[in-house]
Amino acid sequence: MNLIHEPWIPVRRKSGAKEIIAPWQVTDMYIEDPIVELAAVRSDFNGALIQFLIGLLQTTCAPQGNSNWRKWMNTPPSPGELKAKFEPVAVAFNLDGAGPRFMQDLTIEDEAKKKIAEVEKLLIDAPGGQTLKQNKDLFIKRDRIRWMCPTCCAQALLALQINAPVGGAGHRVGLRGGGPVSTVVLGDNLWQTIWCNVLLENEFNDMAAAIKLDSSDKFPWMAKTRTSEKDRITTNQDVHPAQIYWSMPRRIKLITISKAGRCDLCNYNGVLVKEYYTKPYGIKYDGFIHPLTPTYKNKDGIILAVRQHEMLGYKHWLGYVQNTDGGSEPARVINSAFKRQMDDLRIWAFGYDMDKMKACCWYEGVMPVAFIEDERKWKTYGAYVTMLIRAADMVSYFLSYGLGDALNPKNRKSKDYNQKLKENARGRFWQETEAEFYKQIRDLRQEILEDRDGLSVRQAWHGYLTRKAQEIFNDLSQADMIEMVDAERVSKAWNDLGKNLYGRKLKIEILGLPK
Repeated sequence: MNLIHEPWIPVRRKSGAKEIIAPWQVTDMYIEDPIVELAAVRSDFNGALIQFLIGLLQTTCAPQGNSNWRKWMNTPPSPGELKAKFEPVAVAFNLDGAGPRFMQDLTIEDEAKKKIAEVEKLLIDAPGGQTLKQNKDLFIKRDRIRWMCPTCCAQALLALQINAPVGGAGHRVGLRGGGPVSTVVLGDNLWQTIWCNVLLENEFNDMAAAIKLDSSDKFPWMAKTRTSEKDRITTNQDVHPAQIYWSMPRRIKLITISKAGRCDLCNYNGVLVKEYYTKPYGIKYDGFIHPLTPTYKNKDGIILAVRQHEMLGYKHWLGYVQNTDGGSEPARVINSAFKRQMDDLRIWAFGYDMDKMKACCWYEGVMPVAFIEDERKWKTYGAYVTMLIRAADMVSYFLSYGLGDALNPKNRKSKDYNQKLKENARGRFWQETEAEFYKQIRDLRQEILEDRDGLSVRQAWHGYLTRKAQEIFNDLSQADMIEMVDAERVSKAWNDLGKNLYGRKLKIEILGLPK
């Protein structure tokens, strides 16, 4: 099976029809019934597939300049043109057969001390060995997936290699670390979404210290793996920048069999895969910045990829959409979209919340971004948006702090319960204020375009946050059921919450409202 020539990518057209396509068919029937989105059986497969398609275009079709980029944005290439562009790298995209295989170790089958693993272990959320040993696979059971078709295998392999979590002794983590968040600019259809996230050639090449020309510098499976025994690392000086999209931290080779049956993931009826070879000490990446991932600086000033640990929402605007004073920066593709002065954007953010080897949750969400073409006004707009988000963050803190005072736990069990209640309160606050936030920033943009100072928006936002915080406090502190709670304690906490909500720090220092 060749992943360039053959159909393996599930998609949905504008008409609602679902089908399986080859990569070069993304522009098929672009006028009559365009492909609008990916339609894999798992959300993490969709996240992996969009990165595959972006990486493939970035590797083979990087535009020379903005005019070239806009040309394909406005008039996409035909499927035939794309097929011709992809053909020179097709040899690197064989999933099976003799010779190099897509994202699989070239020599592992001939080496000693290799192990055989069930195909289910390709899935990041599959229960690990320790979980199975302790019989703790309560929510995600063992042996759910015994057989997998080649299409699902390719998607699972791709998702694992680009998101690889910590995997035990010698099993290397992904190029961005475990559980990285990816931010993708969304277009009106799948082609636009892919092309919106392709950087200009010089922009992309700047992400490596040197341009290596061997095929294995782009596709590491084309030669013997650059293993990491004795802790050898691979940096951006050692490989072509394209390897950012084709990283291979895990040494894996699928065991191809001819058994026909039904895939446990997609119900495909045909040739299946049951097991794969695996061995530690794959490629250990260090110092790479991925174009789809926002970054931050740790306390030592080292730039790291942002990881995903909670539901995505407008609280992530700072760092995902605009820079912060603390050194957080949006992904390269987001900054590039702003430089191209695109219209209003939508950003699709997604990723696994990983606790070392354990996948806790898959999170994804879409953030609309109202853009201003004038650079000076865009900076002013960004400063006021920052005020609104920091105000919401402060109010969510006041709310959880006030609930803690109202409930005043007296023992460890109640402390744990109330800590969860406070976390839920903050999560609920962010979720319930999200729609209003996007309404307010649209109003704010209009004010900035009209050379006003956004005061009415900041005042409206303060009033809304105050009402929402008091509403949630009343609900969770059971203040309406006075006979069931310590009325004096709840009353004092309510008064203190009000003082904080109308205090100088929130109104004047954060929102810049008049006294």
